Amino acid sequence: MVMRLAPKTGRPPKEITKNVSLGLRLTQETADKLQYCAEYLKISRTEVIEKGIDLVEAEIKK
Repeated sequence: MVMRLAPKTGRPPKEITKNVSLGLRLTQETADKLQYCAEYLKISRTEVIEKGIDLVEAEIKK
């Protein structure tokens, strides 16, 4: 009798895991801007927010 292992399923592990959840409240106008940016850049809303944080940090460090 030959035992076969089931193939691995699911997503491969990521190098950097995102384990912090943040809820926030936005005006409809700001939510619309966020959605527009995400669609235009073809990235997630989270990625848009992360890029914004990077821009603000870079400005502070000037």
